[in-house]
Amino acid sequence: MFVSRMQDRRMDSAQCTRKPGLSRLQSAALLNVFAILITVGSGCLNSSGSRDSGMFGKMTSMLSTDGIRGPLERSLYDENNVLELGRKYSPEAKAKVTAATAKFDRGEFKAAAKDFKSAAKKYKESSIGEEAQFRLAECYYAMGDYPASQDAFDQLFEDYPSTRYVEPATRRLFMIAKVWLEVADPVAKSEIRQASGEKVLEEAAPAKPSRDPTLIVRILPNFHDSSRPVFDTQGRALEALKAIWLNDPTGPLADDSLMLTATYYQRQDNYVEADRYFKILREEYPNSPHFEKAFILGSHVKLMSYQGPYYEGRELEAAQKLKEQSLHLFPASSTRTQTRKDLDKVYLMQAERAWSEIDYYRKKRRPRAVAIACIKLLNDYPDTQYAVEARRILQSVDRSELSGLPEEILQYLNNLPELSPARSSAEQPQVKSVSDSRAEPADEGRIRL
Repeated sequence: MFVSRMQDRRMDSAQCTRKPGLSRLQSAALLNVFAILITVGSGCLNSSGSRDSGMFGKMTSMLSTDGIRGPLERSLYDENNVLELGRKYSPEAKAKVTAATAKFDRGEFKAAAKDFKSAAKKYKESSIGEEAQFRLAECYYAMGDYPASQDAFDQLFEDYPSTRYVEPATRRLFMIAKVWLEVADPVAKSEIRQASGEKVLEEAAPAKPSRDPTLIVRILPNFHDSSRPVFDTQGRALEALKAIWLNDPTGPLADDSLMLTATYYQRQDNYVEADRYFKILREEYPNSPHFEKAFILGSHVKLMSYQGPYYEGRELEAAQKLKEQSLHLFPASSTRTQTRKDLDKVYLMQAERAWSEIDYYRKKRRPRAVAIACIKLLNDYPDTQYAVEARRILQSVDRSELSGLPEEILQYLNNLPELSPARSSAEQPQVKSVSDSRAEPADEGRIRL
């Protein structure tokens, strides 16, 4: 009623005075807004005068910082404990995991594994479930059941991607991969020692080659050795190494696991997979102690992937590039002499590819294409035996069959000087550029027509 009277008087005064200012509608709107504010304010205060009730009280409680603690406060109240993080749980759950941990400490691994498995399944969404899952994997590892331990660690990474146990878990996986690779591939023992920069490996006697048929033929099941998987021990070892650098890419064992995987594939003559892992090492781990070997061995596997002059030559070009980069990046390397010899071989291989193109067009009876391919070979590889044969072919080509070629090519053919035979490696001039490698002795690259 009071608000209504104020509004009527305001409207009458505006009509009598006729002074310039707000219009009738604007004045009414302002009065309505003012009335709403008075009503809301009166409703927010109850008879007891409590400031925590009503709309303003709720907003105040939402914006309040009561109960929020920083890292220092949490450490003072022991809230950074692993069992205190994550979702809240009952005292019964905490007591169950504590009792299982006591069994683990006493060496009762089988009973502790049973309790940890139950707790990990029941409290999956809490930090106590994370603790139980890690302890379960540790129990299996202590019992020598490495396949079950690997599965438990994989489940830990799947359920808790940002788990606080990433470092001890990756160390265990590296140890499991070490054991399996040494059993399946005794040569890998030296590679494991070389690959690992961390002191997580025990010294032991050299492994002897195994005669176990389940290691030679991977599809045969293994029922006699509980420390190995039922099928494919080598494949499971590679999976353990992969889990290390996928789940802890910046950890101390990430580059070691990549190096060990790459060298394993290299020994198995799987050069494509070896090249893939060496490439990851070169691109992602420039500070790794394996950086130099990633270039040297990477160029080797690329060269071994090359299938010949009648196939694609990208691997050959990539191998040459990596070898040149290794000479520039590692001037003090002990492999520089061998790398230069490899570049000479690559040079001959590229000349052979150019010659295969000439041979292809000759079989197709396309003299103009043969002439162009011969000129290209003479320009790119003039000091090889292939150049001598290309010169002989150019001189034997009938000029009447070269009609339609540009005048520059015809002039080049007419003014082509005599070419001396290819020189041996002892007579080759000194190479100033890495890419300007020269060939091996001429008789090693001679073409048999």
